[in-house]
Amino acid sequence: MAARGLVALFLTISLSASADSTLLSPPDLAKIRTVAIISAVGQTFSFERVRAGTFEWLGSPDTTYLEISDWKIDDAVTKDIEAALSKRITVKPSRFDRGNFSTWNYASLRQQIFLLNDDPNIDAYILVLRDWHWDSIGDSVHDLQGLGLYRRDRAGGAQSNAVFASYRIVVVDAHTGATYASREVTTADSRLPTANVPPTTWPRTQNDLTDAQRKLLQFDITRIVTSTLPRTLAEMKLTK
Repeated sequence: MAARGLVALFLTISLSASADSTLLSPPDLAKIRTVAIISAVGQTFSFERVRAGTFEWLGSPDTTYLEISDWKIDDAVTKDIEAALSKRITVKPSRFDRGNFSTWNYASLRQQIFLLNDDPNIDAYILVLRDWHWDSIGDSVHDLQGLGLYRRDRAGGAQSNAVFASYRIVVVDAHTGATYASREVTTADSRLPTANVPPTTWPRTQNDLTDAQRKLLQFDITRIVTSTLPRTLAEMKLTK
């Protein structure tokens, strides 16, 4: 029993260490010659409104969601990663349901990887997933997840309005499901990727976006996602 307990403890520590690693080690990189990319960050877009109030922590922000798969953000992310890796890693296609990765933890990622039943020659999966980040736009007590438009109402009628992208890159061993590395995507100064937008960008409801609002949101969110990918891939040692 004591030996079994030590083995369990060792595995727990190993898995935790893998999940906490933000870059790939040279031995891990040497194992990875072929990868498949699973981008599941660009299916929904949230509208987060924090209303003015003294006790904001007593309630959640007003949050609604819009389905944005037609914006093709995941396709753009996959294409950019393929181009960035092409000099040193072979990228193979993979069949998967993005809905299976919309909410996740490291245990569920391991399970989903085993369910893929993919090409046995794939060494690792590079996953681009929604993440949580503290509210660095309006400094509220709430967190921001995935892609979205944020609005913070303040006393006197002032507002903070910005598009945000809270997401993460995770590299998983295709054969064992273990996490090689996991890193939050940030700007060069380690901040949440955002783009300020005018107050007129906020729609009456998420389903009442004007063409101008939709075009601005699609352009800004695509720009901040694709502009922050290359540096993060390099920080993880996936590219040079």
